[in-house]
Amino acid sequence: MTKMWHFLKRDLVTVLSYRLAFSLGVASIVIGAVRFAYMAGFLQEGNQFPAIQQYGGDLMAYLVSGTLYMSLVGVSLNSFQSAIRNEQHSGTLEFLLLSDTPLILTLLYSAAWNYAWNLASIGVVFAVLALGFDIPLEARVAPMLVVLVLSTVCIAGIGMVSAGIIMVTKKGDPITWIVATLSGFLSGVLFPVEMLPGWLQMASVALPTTHALSALRKTLITGSGFEEVGRELLILALMSSVTIPLGLLSFRMGFRKARRDGTLTEY
Repeated sequence: MTKMWHFLKRDLVTVLSYRLAFSLGVASIVIGAVRFAYMAGFLQEGNQFPAIQQYGGDLMAYLVSGTLYMSLVGVSLNSFQSAIRNEQHSGTLEFLLLSDTPLILTLLYSAAWNYAWNLASIGVVFAVLALGFDIPLEARVAPMLVVLVLSTVCIAGIGMVSAGIIMVTKKGDPITWIVATLSGFLSGVLFPVEMLPGWLQMASVALPTTHALSALRKTLITGSGFEEVGRELLILALMSSVTIPLGLLSFRMGFRKARRDGTLTEY
């Protein structure tokens, strides 16, 4: 027991030494509890769910599409910083970033496997659930793919911001935490946005995942075309025009600062 206490104390000291990461973890627990409280209120409506009739009204389709889409969001947010962390751990980051491959291409190539693997996994899981549980789908492939590409590009820009921050802070990235936590809470993943108070509904509009998930459900479940999701596509395109340049700038600034401080390979 004494030895176990020393191990626990060691890990506690390590966790507390990253104060930002620890604070974000505690906040995630609180927000998670509130999110499930809203979900419980939503499920108390019974067997009929008027709030999701615009997405076909099927609860399984609503929850599966939201959950699987958020796993893709997680890839877009975390792939770039994960690639940076892996190279830091293996001691090859400095050599990789100082090679003749342009910085942005290095970042994209490093994240390519995460995207490919997770997209394949999502496809298999969704196919099994759709076929095995007879989920009603009227997918329109072309608009659905455009929604996925635009939303992935938009969120990838935020992921690049995170990668730039992680090169400087090493651990504890508030950008990824904010976007992932608020998206899971405010974007209608487990319950409709309309259940939230008015001021939180206004906040949800600022998240690309809110528009992407709404458009994705319409094109995947109810067979909506480009006209029906045109507004969401325009918003995602405008957001992408901001997040991508911001992500590239943040990553370059983080790289230059870490190289100037001599901490590029530290983690």
